Amino acid sequence: MERRLAAVLIADVVGYSRMSEIDEARTRLLFHSDLRELFEPRTAQHHGRLVKTMGDGVLVEFHSVVDALHCAVELQQEKARRNAALPPEQRMVFRIGVNLGDIIVEGDDIHGDGVNIADRMQVLAEPGGIAISGTTYDHVKSKLAIGYRALGEQKVKSISEPIRVYRVVLDPVTEGKISGARRDRQSGAVHVAAIGIATLLFAGLTWWQPWQPGGDASVVSSDTRPSLVVLPFDNLSTDTEQGYLADGLTEDLTTELARIPGLFVISRNAAFTFKDKPRLPSDVSTQLGVRYILEGSLRRTGGQMRINAKLIDSMTNGNIWAERFDGEWKAVFELQDRMVGEVATALKLRLVTSEQTAVAGGTTNPAAYEAYLLGRELELREKPEDWIEAVKYYEQALAHDNAFGNAAAALAWMYREAHWTEARSKLLGVSQDEARSRANAYFAQAAKNPSPAYYRLLAGRLNMMQKSDEAIVAASRAIALDASDPSNYESLSMAMIFNGRVEDGLDNLDAAARVDPAWSRWRYFLAGLAYFSTDRYEEAVVALEKIGPELKETSYWDFWSGYSGLMVLISSYGQLDRDADATAARERLKPYLAQAQEPEYTGLMAAVEFPFKDYVNLERLLVGLRKAGVPELPDGFTPKRGVRLDAGSVRTLLFGHEIQGRNVRTGESYRRVTAEDGTTRITVGDWTDHGISTVEGDMLCSIYPTRWRFCGVVFRKSDGTFAQKNEYLLVLQSDRFEFSVVK
Repeated sequence: MERRLAAVLIADVVGYSRMSEIDEARTRLLFHSDLRELFEPRTAQHHGRLVKTMGDGVLVEFHSVVDALHCAVELQQEKARRNAALPPEQRMVFRIGVNLGDIIVEGDDIHGDGVNIADRMQVLAEPGGIAISGTTYDHVKSKLAIGYRALGEQKVKSISEPIRVYRVVLDPVTEGKISGARRDRQSGAVHVAAIGIATLLFAGLTWWQPWQPGGDASVVSSDTRPSLVVLPFDNLSTDTEQGYLADGLTEDLTTELARIPGLFVISRNAAFTFKDKPRLPSDVSTQLGVRYILEGSLRRTGGQMRINAKLIDSMTNGNIWAERFDGEWKAVFELQDRMVGEVATALKLRLVTSEQTAVAGGTTNPAAYEAYLLGRELELREKPEDWIEAVKYYEQALAHDNAFGNAAAALAWMYREAHWTEARSKLLGVSQDEARSRANAYFAQAAKNPSPAYYRLLAGRLNMMQKSDEAIVAASRAIALDASDPSNYESLSMAMIFNGRVEDGLDNLDAAARVDPAWSRWRYFLAGLAYFSTDRYEEAVVALEKIGPELKETSYWDFWSGYSGLMVLISSYGQLDRDADATAARERLKPYLAQAQEPEYTGLMAAVEFPFKDYVNLERLLVGLRKAGVPELPDGFTPKRGVRLDAGSVRTLLFGHEIQGRNVRTGESYRRVTAEDGTTRITVGDWTDHGISTVEGDMLCSIYPTRWRFCGVVFRKSDGTFAQKNEYLLVLQSDRFEFSVVK
């Protein structure tokens, strides 16, 4: 075995997994193009040796550390120039790490700490940037026309001592200069952990890479925390129908362990792909990218319970901890607490304990907990007849504990979805108005003991009210409470996209894929919306077509990804002038419109359903729909005698004035008072609310807390009179209002 001192460069593609999931063939083509046209010639020019590629990574060895860093600088500068000339869908961005250290040489391959530290530097680099170790900096600090930013000493995976880290500043003006160390920003928040276990500061996730120094068969995560999955516990009870208890224990342990500082936990969804299947630790590790595996069983007989659990290190396939927990069912929370604590001790993680408190949104009532687990099992079956029963169990859970936030949030979610159409509300035995009322009531109840599900619901509501700044905060709180649930990252991704922070939205899709590698229909929709929002229409089409009819709907709620995805797909085809494809996509939309009880899709519907913070993003969608032949107004509406008002005229007419009239369809009285700042008080028949109005394009858009968002256009009627209060006509998707200005 040969050892020697060498400079090591490692480059990695940012967001490669997401790009590959959307279009694997093109992603590989782009990577190999960069390898052939950029990495190979630059490496040769600086006397380096390209050792190997692995997935989306490149490993290069140099005899001179100055040559290594010079090569890294030229690679990033040249890549930036090339990307500037390319359409967004063809851009690849790299992180590069450089280290000078001892390596082990075996044939043509190299590994050892010198390689491992270079890989850790790559993780700490910014997209399009370079990070170097202290040993590298000591040798190059005055040799190149660049500057440096000190990050101080960093503790990195597999290296016992902290490493000095510097980021390279690619600006000749900063030559030889070094800026002081600063702390990296943290995206999470401190929160009391469940069952008195921990309070955590949740740091934002970075994407993992399938990089394997030295040919090690295990997957090494660029997230430097220990990684773990809780596999579905086996139900050993004589009553096979009590499987919901084992599933609930698995889900809760996943959530609680994810709250421990310094531990990364794979999602429940990803873990359950192994349910009732033979599994080797090495297979689980390879497929999920984790090192540690927690598995076990639950047996319940009457009021007594036994839990067996063991923690496996996939590197050795050996147990590093095993224990049996016996007790009464009413002590289930204490048993979970003990188990989480012992797993943390086995992994030598520090617990920051706090006063005993129930899990966020949880309960300390065993009867409420069991009813909730029964409801959860039924809801996850995704069959309408089971949801009816799920609602009953959730209601039972709240009857046992009216502060059980998880149960209230589950009911708020189900009734919120039910109120959208008459068919859905009838499924739960209520009218649409009653479903809306129950959703609001359960949401208010969930807010008293907020859970991750509550914050996801809150983020969704805030998005629809065009409050994406606040939605980002709510979704971030969901992540802080449960870092193992991909839905929380997807919620934050949507808020970021509506907010105009598209790249941050894509980063959160990468984080979702880290905890659950299986891409859902909803995740494809979010990726497509993000690409569309940056004019990357070809990439949007590729992502959105993944939601095609050939992809089986696994959930009743998958309706939304198909429905919304087709809207953006049609607009993408319109922007690309692909008329035939747009027509075909509009045909595919018709069954969804039938479910939504809408005769056709319109631009007004898009304005309501895509509440972007900035109108320019909505306008992009509307332009594409118009080019695809989608009508802007419902039923091909055009007033026989009238002139459409532009933005300035709408504002002058309504803001600072009171209008009165009637609903053309129902005859109900209509009164609206809008202040200069957009504050609005509206009354239609018996309904009244206070909201806010804005002018977007030439549309009047209003947001009301009880009914959310409406958009419409205003026409001046040439045959209207003040006496009849019908000089103007406001056209919404489902309503028409005649009115005149009275004050």
